[in-house]
Amino acid sequence: MSTIYLAAAPVSWGITEVAEGVPRLPWQQVMDEIVRAGYAATELGPYGYYPAGADELRAALEARGLVLASAFVPLPIHDMAAFPAAASEVFQIARLLATLGARYIVLASAGDTCRAALAGRVPPDGSAGLDAAGWAAAAAAIEHLALRCRDLGVQAVFHHHAGTYVETPAELGELLRRTSAEVLGVCLDTGHYVYGGGDPREALATLGERIPYVHLKDIDGDRLAQARSEGWSFVAAVAHGVFTALGQGIADIAGCVADLQARGYHGWAVVEQDMLGERDALGRTPLEGMTAARDYLRGLGV
Repeated sequence: MSTIYLAAAPVSWGITEVAEGVPRLPWQQVMDEIVRAGYAATELGPYGYYPAGADELRAALEARGLVLASAFVPLPIHDMAAFPAAASEVFQIARLLATLGARYIVLASAGDTCRAALAGRVPPDGSAGLDAAGWAAAAAAIEHLALRCRDLGVQAVFHHHAGTYVETPAELGELLRRTSAEVLGVCLDTGHYVYGGGDPREALATLGERIPYVHLKDIDGDRLAQARSEGWSFVAAVAHGVFTALGQGIADIAGCVADLQARGYHGWAVVEQDMLGERDALGRTPLEGMTAARDYLRGLGV
């Protein structure tokens, strides 16, 4: 029997790693609206947006009946000189997660301006990606980090992400071939997998139990095609509404949910709609959009 637990994330309120400057909304408002939209949990968001102290964060969550699902942490896998500083923050976040009972930490490539500009248009020959030495160094560093996270009490899962060095199914596959399935899992993001040229249902079928954590996100096919044809960067595509209302895009959310249910998936599905600005492309506030997403999933039996 499948038990899919739904969480939300600050990214759906425009509090995102790709945005510059201070957060638009107070964290208290975001937490309150996550509850109003019908979710039982939240991801941490960018470290320091929610309270970083365990006691203060626990009190804020408990006051709203929320739990902490995980945290998304980007890593400079293309720049090993910068990796140790990033790893220190990962350990700090992992300790916070473990203290508050979260079981997962979501790692990803941080990307750079070069890869952000190529989002959705990564050359298949690997010319814009890591070379063999780069892959070896990145995979070893990520696996070591995942082992340390496990020692701290959380399981590391890797999130393929548009505009980074692990965007396409081939790049994700390269990382997975170089790392142990017992140490590093996958956070499948349905929208980002389509962005990178893949089929999320195929990923669910082929990666199976290596996916213990899911982001449910939909993507507008017309805007994705426009992003590719006009050369939008990842941030520009988000600003233009490339991620759309759950169930209204081409990620086949209903099919993905059915596959998870058929598999007997027991874990978190984090509902997301990355956005910049106060309203999405349909004119909805984050609260309206995330409430509609919760209603849509309820119709799918979640």
